Amino acid sequence: MRIRPLNNLQDKIGSRLRAIDKSLPQEVLNVKPSPTPIDSLIVLGNGREDDVVVALVCHHLNGDKTVAIAKPKSTRYGAIGELKVYFKDIKYKIVTLILDQEDDELPMLNTEVRKKLREIGIECREGKQIADRVLSYDCNLGGHTFELVVVVNGLDGVGGPNHKIEDHLVKLAGVAGEGDSKEVWNKLDEGTRRDVYRKILNDRKDAEGVFAQHFAGLGLLD
Repeated sequence: MRIRPLNNLQDKIGSRLRAIDKSLPQEVLNVKPSPTPIDSLIVLGNGREDDVVVALVCHHLNGDKTVAIAKPKSTRYGAIGELKVYFKDIKYKIVTLILDQEDDELPMLNTEVRKKLREIGIECREGKQIADRVLSYDCNLGGHTFELVVVVNGLDGVGGPNHKIEDHLVKLAGVAGEGDSKEVWNKLDEGTRRDVYRKILNDRKDAEGVFAQHFAGLGLLD
């Protein structure tokens, strides 16, 4: 599965993928006009690591499908508030939102997602848990129905009470359990962090074991 970055994401994602492997941007990104409409969208609800992780996971997924990817200015629940913007020109059938769990319990996170959707005029049914830290909502916006899949970053037993994308990265780096995962990740040198990304790229079994919810949620787009 290839991704088409929206707005100003192309250069950022492309340069970061190129640092991992020079051929990656050509393999992962699809910026050419599509012969068929793009009906799926990934929305990044958090920080600087999610774009690379999501791109690498998508690269592992089978199929020739291209999906759009966007990163709103607002983060976490605030990113939901910007969803309607992306439906102005394209009526997506499925949207996957990636966001950090932080210190929210999953039932509370489910409540906050539904509350935010209602605030912007999107009707939705009670979320269904389709995998660990993966929720699905049947939504309606002005008569257009679509599925919203929420993938929640975080791992139990890693990084303390505030769960985030770095939980997965420090576990793959073999330094989990040494404190707040974001602080631990940021203390690693650039070469070590790049090696972790290369491990995600080159070892699907390890990647799928650590990023299980991402493979489950993003796999629904394929």
